[in-house]
Amino acid sequence: MTESMTQMVGVALPTLRELRGAVLTSGDSEAAVYALREAGYAGGDAVHAAFETWLAEASNAERVDAGDLSLAEFGESTTTFFRDAGWGTVTFSQDEAEGVAIVDIEDCWEGPVAGDAGCQITTGLLASFFGRIAGYPVAVLETECCSSGASSRCRFLLGNDEVMAAKWEELSGGSPG
Repeated sequence: MTESMTQMVGVALPTLRELRGAVLTSGDSEAAVYALREAGYAGGDAVHAAFETWLAEASNAERVDAGDLSLAEFGESTTTFFRDAGWGTVTFSQDEAEGVAIVDIEDCWEGPVAGDAGCQITTGLLASFFGRIAGYPVAVLETECCSSGASSRCRFLLGNDEVMAAKWEELSGGSPG
């Protein structure tokens, strides 16, 4: 077993959802959201390492650097990896005019709880994972969540801090933070 795989463990979705729900209802909702994002972020390195191992195995190569893939190859690889890992049906695209990448997840594992506070673990994990790929900190903003009932997907915008702060201000009608 590779070192990156020793950092991964399969956990039943009902277990993760129950744990997540307990954290969100434990009292201070702002602290709960922060804790869930940080928990997701903490797992990003292990997921990135597993992705790199998966890329090498899928390519029959000793090592593949995700940064060397074309955008189309990278998008296809990430969507397949996350889908196969149980995250839902993932699509990756970009909006060059806005300066953001977009990750859409249909059947998101974290989103199906109605009235929930969004996909905090996924938000943190995507920030860590894509930050490793980009080589600089990536901010992530969830703009749609299937738990709201308004959409069947969860949508995440990814970009640098400056772009995402402006995006947050635009979407919230106020200042970030």
